[in-house]
Amino acid sequence: MKYIEDKNIRAVWFDLDGTIYYGSKLIPGADEVVRRCRELGKQVYFMTNNSTKTRKQIWEKLTGMGLACSYEEVYTGSYAAALYAHQMGYKTVYIMGSDALAEEFAGLGVTVSDHAEVVIVGYDMDFNYQKLTDALQVALRADKIIACNLEHHYPGENAKRMPGCGAMVGALEGSLGRKVDYSVGKPNPLLMDIICQDKGLKPEEIIVVGDTYASDIIEQISNSCSCSHMEAQEYLDSEIRYLRELQEADDLREDDIEMACSNLGLDLDNQEYFINRLAGA
Repeated sequence: MKYIEDKNIRAVWFDLDGTIYYGSKLIPGADEVVRRCRELGKQVYFMTNNSTKTRKQIWEKLTGMGLACSYEEVYTGSYAAALYAHQMGYKTVYIMGSDALAEEFAGLGVTVSDHAEVVIVGYDMDFNYQKLTDALQVALRADKIIACNLEHHYPGENAKRMPGCGAMVGALEGSLGRKVDYSVGKPNPLLMDIICQDKGLKPEEIIVVGDTYASDIIEQISNSCSCSHMEAQEYLDSEIRYLRELQEADDLREDDIEMACSNLGLDLDNQEYFINRLAGA
């Protein structure tokens, strides 16, 4: 909690899947951490890449678990995708995803249609070949393909790893023969930007608490270096390459990993990530 106690930190942003809950079960101690943050006078926000539920549904899930929070403290991948499309001026979208995702778009006045200029790819637990076929027909003539996120998997009930939105994205990309144009979810800082704009915060005033280490690392680098998530990934890959060169030359020292963290604007607590990468994890 020492970083959260920092007087320069005004807000704490919690990921949900694997951080606050597993499936329908609150992770032991999660409510106590949230309560302690509030006692310290910190603003608290909850964010999930999950695009199968609306903000209201996630809020109801959290409060149903006994976690005290307000609707305005909840941000979802479905809301981020809808807000992005609205801000970009897109009038019509095709949804390859859940009903909740379509509901968020309708709530912002964006029309959901089979004849759309943009295809939105979200997570869908009922995804099948026919849905992929239908989406492909629209995607072939659409101007843009936007993913809610690119996560390969996520922690479900009892921490079981479940296929994520990235699996659906991969199926459509494979059918199209090209990559999607944009992804709004983590590690893209879009949701962070939305929270900062809504609440009058600066990125350096926020601590992010999550379980998807790689995504969270990229997000931290992006905020620290004021760069895009793609640039952050390039910076991280460069540091990893250099550390591996030292490792192969049997010249890797502990302070080299500390320097890598410093170069990327990361706290030294993140050294474990680099150690695991160098070990092949």
